[in-house]
Amino acid sequence: MKSFRILLATILVPALVVISGCDSNVEDDSTMLSFDFDPTVGGTPLVAGSQTYSINGRATTIESARFYVSEITLLKSDGSEVVLPATTPLTTVARDASGADVPFTVDQEIVLVKSDLGTSEYEIGAADNGSYSGIRFKVGIDGLANKVDASQIAASHPLAVQTDKANHWSWNSGFIFLRVDGKVDSDGDGTPESQYDVHLGTGNFLKTVTLDTPFTLDGGDAALHVIVDYAMFLDGLDYSDATQLICHTMDNMPVAQKVGANIADAFTFHGVHTH
Repeated sequence: MKSFRILLATILVPALVVISGCDSNVEDDSTMLSFDFDPTVGGTPLVAGSQTYSINGRATTIESARFYVSEITLLKSDGSEVVLPATTPLTTVARDASGADVPFTVDQEIVLVKSDLGTSEYEIGAADNGSYSGIRFKVGIDGLANKVDASQIAASHPLAVQTDKANHWSWNSGFIFLRVDGKVDSDGDGTPESQYDVHLGTGNFLKTVTLDTPFTLDGGDAALHVIVDYAMFLDGLDYSDATQLICHTMDNMPVAQKVGANIADAFTFHGVHTH
């Protein structure tokens, strides 16, 4: 009996070591990621509401500074891609192209960036360790995810109706992909006095941003540091022209097209910061 116990121990102890080692490797093979969207205005930190900036040669304040990010994709050095899944998938109701209500699961990670609240960092889940050549994401929301019933979504989810600043038009029009508004000096006296709005949405203005900056993930917690220049969103707009002050997309397509063309240039990937 004693010899049997010795034999059993010689079998089980190495097995436990191997199992323990496997668990450790699983943890060590991934990095918990967040997005750190650092808001600026022409290189100056954004202070929403109270700070005045020179944008397009006009004294300007920024009171709302928000945008949606979806289809977050890590570009691996070997040419493959990893789309980050939703940390908590959401099953809800959406409206399809025929106008029918259909069940739909939001299975990708979506972030509503609220720069005007001073919030910059957003958890986006785990990714495999290794070498990457860059990142890609969309500003806006595609497909049925843009057609969900926002009023039926829990307040903690990015697609829920926001009570402070509108983020959603209707089931037909979907979400506001990019919202920048404030006051601008339209009469040239140096004091911002005229309201301007940029509320950009609909599938025509879903924009892809690709940032080719190599980085490495090697475990622990890390943040993808992306600098956002809100002045670039508004680049080229002439706020001495009253017809350019208000844009809710379909009511002012010339302004919507200008802003949409600026989106990709508003982002710079600064690398990965570890915590």
